[in-house]
Amino acid sequence: MIGIGVDIGGTFVKLFVMNEHGEIFRKEKMDTDYSRGAKGFIAQIGDFINAIQQEFPDQRVAVAVGAPGDVDNQRGILRYNPNLKFKDVEDWPLAEMLKKHTGVMPCVANDATLAAWGVYEADLKRQGTNVLVVTLGTGVGGGLILNKELYQGSNGTAGEIGHTKIADIATGPLCGCGARGCLESFVGTIGIKRRVMEAVFDNPSSELAKLVNAEKDFKVELVSRAAERGCKSALKVWEDTGYYLGIGIANFTLVLDMDTVVLTGGVSGAAKFFMPALKRVLEHQQIQTPFKRLKILVSQNPNIGGVGAAMYAIYRAQKDQTLCK
Repeated sequence: MIGIGVDIGGTFVKLFVMNEHGEIFRKEKMDTDYSRGAKGFIAQIGDFINAIQQEFPDQRVAVAVGAPGDVDNQRGILRYNPNLKFKDVEDWPLAEMLKKHTGVMPCVANDATLAAWGVYEADLKRQGTNVLVVTLGTGVGGGLILNKELYQGSNGTAGEIGHTKIADIATGPLCGCGARGCLESFVGTIGIKRRVMEAVFDNPSSELAKLVNAEKDFKVELVSRAAERGCKSALKVWEDTGYYLGIGIANFTLVLDMDTVVLTGGVSGAAKFFMPALKRVLEHQQIQTPFKRLKILVSQNPNIGGVGAAMYAIYRAQKDQTLCK
């Protein structure tokens, strides 16, 4: 059995080819090419899948696609995404388009959902019963393992921790989804950048200000670099990030009573700076039972989305099911 995992991002697409034993045969990274439109983009991914089928003619090939945004996992349709800039797409039928090009009906799910399966399989080795995986990047996504199975809800949208509200929906900061007060608007890179620029304005002589002003493009690692040098402004940015993220995780834990939370994505690399504040929020919850044994971990695998997609493709195919139901 060969599993192909496709992790679609607004800038890059990561592709992984694995077997049922978790061995990676190939991994590739390609630009998300908008110049040829949605059909041309799908054809590019389809060509990769066809090449793998030709390379392994005696093996069954299963495919799973992780797409950012609102995904109909029952029908393999990307309903909405603000970060993919294809103008010729509305209710994008990813599964059908890829099947026409390759002959394989892929599983299509939210990218954070498949990343959650990758964490569960590759990082946790299926240890844990109820797991929340939080992806921290430009966007903030989530995936859920409930009773040892991937949980996607009634419409494929379960786990959207980034769009739970932690501030006033009329006056809170604007999120990329168009709403106000979302967790993502505080702990996604855009929200972090907003607070960084406020800190730079308030403390123009700080180490954080010097590093930010010296760079053409903002990078979250600049905040970590300043924090490493003891910059109070940078440390405060990370402390606030931990506080807001703690609120979001506390809310989910109170509803679902998870045993494990795993943080992934670029922002999670600064966990040593924001984790103390995050844990303080959890420690100060009045109902302590769900938090006493809760484990907060950080995944070190930068490719967990593609790996998770490939692993889930195999898992579903072994159950003789093609879509991500």
